[in-house]
Amino acid sequence: MSEVPGSPKATRLGSPSWLDGRLVLGVLLVLVSVLVGAKVLAGADTSQQVWVATRDLAPGTVLASGDLQVGRVRLFGTSPLYVAGAKPVGYVVRRSISRDELLPVGSLNEPGTVVARRDITLPVPTGHLPPDLARGEQVDVYVTPDDKAAKRLPTKGLDPFAPRLVLQALTVSRVVRSGGLGSSGQDQPVVLSVDPGDVLALVAAMGEGRIDLVRVPRTQQGPLTSAQVP
Repeated sequence: MSEVPGSPKATRLGSPSWLDGRLVLGVLLVLVSVLVGAKVLAGADTSQQVWVATRDLAPGTVLASGDLQVGRVRLFGTSPLYVAGAKPVGYVVRRSISRDELLPVGSLNEPGTVVARRDITLPVPTGHLPPDLARGEQVDVYVTPDDKAAKRLPTKGLDPFAPRLVLQALTVSRVVRSGGLGSSGQDQPVVLSVDPGDVLALVAAMGEGRIDLVRVPRTQQGPLTSAQVP
């Protein structure tokens, strides 16, 4: 009988080495991909930090820390128009600023500045103002002359009874809602904050006839609000 050949000697695979060229190349490719991705994402983030109002701010308000919060928004080249950097505590608001509105640079005066404003109360008939009108909003004021006013006003060929615009974008300081003021046929007092030079125009309009208040849309009251920014 012939001999059975012996089994060949088993060859063991060598342990992988960290210095293997393919492994090193793979690790380098992963690191490069991560670094490139991070750089692309950083370049795509063009948002900036600016200050945003946490509540409605009336003219003459001295800013406190709680009136402002940081907002991160994309301004697309308009960043010089808004307040950034150090928190402007102590500065004085010179015009109405709505809640969530970005703080415009031109809306503030230096600390200690006195903003000259006057509050004037207009009697507005029910149905001639927005039913949910609130403090801090802005309105346009119109007057419709009554019979007596229409006869004495110079019309220059125009309809003497036609409504006319008195003043635009006045800030509401207060809307008086109490008792029977909201019932039919009653006037609803609305307090407006105005420049001293606008007082005479409003007083004269109240003597001419019926007052109407038209709300200025919030999107037109301020350039930009944080709620509008993605």
